[in-house]
Amino acid sequence: MTPRAPHDLPPRFRSLRWRLLLSYALIALLAAVALGGVLLFTLRSYYARREQAYMVASADLITRSAAQLLSDDVPPDVLQAATDVYAFVALSRVQVLDAEGRALSDSGPITDESFVSLDYLKPQNPLGVPTDAPNERGAEMRLSVGRAALLSEVEAARMFRRRYALWSWRKVLGQLLPGDADATRRSERVLRVPLRASEDEGALLGYVQLSEAPSFGAEIVDDVARKAAVAGVVAVLLAGVAGWFASLRITRPLSALTRTTVRMAEGDLSVRAELDRRDEVGVLARAFDTMAARVEETVRTLQRFVADAAHEINTPITALRTHLELAATDAQAEQMRADLTHAQAELTRLETLTRGLLTLARVEGQGAALRVRAVDVAALLRQLHERYASRAEQAGLELRVELEAPAAFAQLDDALLSRVLENLLDNALKFTPSGGHVTLGLRAEPQALLLWVEDDGIGVPPDDLPRLFSRFYRASNAAAYPGNGLGLAISRAIVEAHGGQIAVRSAAGRTRFELRLPREGGTP
Repeated sequence: MTPRAPHDLPPRFRSLRWRLLLSYALIALLAAVALGGVLLFTLRSYYARREQAYMVASADLITRSAAQLLSDDVPPDVLQAATDVYAFVALSRVQVLDAEGRALSDSGPITDESFVSLDYLKPQNPLGVPTDAPNERGAEMRLSVGRAALLSEVEAARMFRRRYALWSWRKVLGQLLPGDADATRRSERVLRVPLRASEDEGALLGYVQLSEAPSFGAEIVDDVARKAAVAGVVAVLLAGVAGWFASLRITRPLSALTRTTVRMAEGDLSVRAELDRRDEVGVLARAFDTMAARVEETVRTLQRFVADAAHEINTPITALRTHLELAATDAQAEQMRADLTHAQAELTRLETLTRGLLTLARVEGQGAALRVRAVDVAALLRQLHERYASRAEQAGLELRVELEAPAAFAQLDDALLSRVLENLLDNALKFTPSGGHVTLGLRAEPQALLLWVEDDGIGVPPDDLPRLFSRFYRASNAAAYPGNGLGLAISRAIVEAHGGQIAVRSAAGRTRFELRLPREGGTP
């Protein structure tokens, strides 16, 4: 069966809310498994060390007696009886092996009937022989049914009891058995210890091998595992509930933002998210609202631009068509030439308008990269003054230049800056009557260059100042003058492309346009 791709899942499980819920539950499950695994591993390691310590202690006690038995070359039945006693004392399977590893005696596998309980390690006398321990007097040994036949060998056992005292060890081993030892469950560990004739690395007599020792902490480990599983299930459920509420808190504003974007995509540009949150979602919503406001303003500006451009372009086209039609039907040559002259003027106006629109689109859309270089703005103003001086003189105007610094460098596109200044000078000369004054100035500031063009012409009405830099907008007192209302819009776009600002002030018949351009890195 081909597995389902993520996009083939039901819509409910593809939602962010369900993914967050499942993520919380999965994290809780992994944490529970990790913690439970570490806890169980720690407990099992601890009890494994306890088991090992118990088997080592048991072997240490047994090897002393078993080595003596092998050295004395006791009969097999006595060795077997001793091995059974070893097994009874250690609660483990005990095997006595020769030096080649062959079994000499074996207590046999430990079964549920081998020993009744761990109480056998309490002081007792299974053979009924008096001992020095008062609480052992008169006790009976409870061996398994399989070992009951050994009791018939009373003499062998009594001889073993007199010569090889073991029962005093039971109390020692009993102290090693904690309350969590389980005689019904067996350890899988196997311990083999060599038997030597003396403690100082004597001849190898054989081995004592212990196995099937009591299991330590098995019930505790099982109980902890069960409780860890229950705790894991509870943790997953709690994490799922917490994940559900957390996902609601996260996805509700996202859903609202999604609905807002859908409405905006459908054409409602006035819609806003307006989420009052201080987290990342709130920052996203505020950024979206700002973007939506700019998009709405851009679209509206574009709509106005298209309408204004269509109107402005339609005017010279209509006039051009009219003059051409008149020229085609006029029989007099002089009138035909006049009509063609008017048509050519309208064509020039149309070309100027088209070039202005193209320049404005390129500058505002950053389609044309600025050719920035270190420019001496003071020298540029002097060149403009020389170029416009004769034109101002012909119009009966005085063109002044005020340079507060002989040289002032800045990183600029000199061609575009020249266009801005030319446009401002053209307007100043056009709107200033004969006998007036036009001033071109420059001041170098620590972080910027301040340029201005000032005239004492017709001025700008206060109501027109806020919209003076809009496309196709012309002041109410400029209707009698030629122009298309694009020059100042182009100038503002160029100045802002340089990271600068342009402003206008007009009062008492004096109009002043100011340009503030940054000059970082302007020194050549």
